[in-house]
Amino acid sequence: MPEKTIELKGSVLSLTVLQLYSADIHQTKASLAAKIEQAPSFFVGIPIIIEPKIELNDPTYLALLVEYLHQLQMIPIGLRSQDAMVQAQAAYAGLAIFPEDTRRPTNATENAAPRAAIQENKPAQEAEPNYAPVVVDEVGLKTALIIERSIRSGQQIFAKDRDLIVLGSVNPGSEVIADGNITVFGKLQGKAIAGASGSIEAKIFVKEMDPELVCVAGIYQLADDIKGQYKNNGLVEIRLQDEQLIMRSV
Repeated sequence: MPEKTIELKGSVLSLTVLQLYSADIHQTKASLAAKIEQAPSFFVGIPIIIEPKIELNDPTYLALLVEYLHQLQMIPIGLRSQDAMVQAQAAYAGLAIFPEDTRRPTNATENAAPRAAIQENKPAQEAEPNYAPVVVDEVGLKTALIIERSIRSGQQIFAKDRDLIVLGSVNPGSEVIADGNITVFGKLQGKAIAGASGSIEAKIFVKEMDPELVCVAGIYQLADDIKGQYKNNGLVEIRLQDEQLIMRSV
């Protein structure tokens, strides 16, 4: 028998909070489906905490929602609510009960899950060469990872423990991910995920953007939620503040 069989370690997981504003399960499902359609792969395997913002009188609502989330390949793990009846539903559905303030910690080295943003832009340029590097780095302090070309659809670039600089564009269907900051000198039309290991200080800089999704330390914003004034309108900085993504022209 091995000397060590198991080990328990402290860890901060990425969690996404699903806030509910409709007690109609069909309406909720339709809204979820529409939202996920914008970035299907992003939500696969993502842990979810359910937070009702309305009264849930239908005793089957939560169970149906949990089942639907599983169908979407998301992972519902808990509920955040003070409503005893809803908590009972959650227990029946196998969900943990989280306290009201299970938001992310405020220090700089944790994970979290996507949520909100604001921003501004100006034109730049595009490109779409053919390179498919999936870059995965090791631990330690490193200089920025520089990609001197555009990222085409289906490609993913991951800069572990460092910043990522893309001199070209990030085309639709592609992803750039970094534990540090991300800078895109071309056009961002795919997904950009900065602070992937939980750094809330991480930022995204984009010369021109119309992204599918932007995310800093687990707080994300999808294309439909990004104000038009920030799209294709110049250099934009995206950062995290009070659990919201803030976008501004630079």
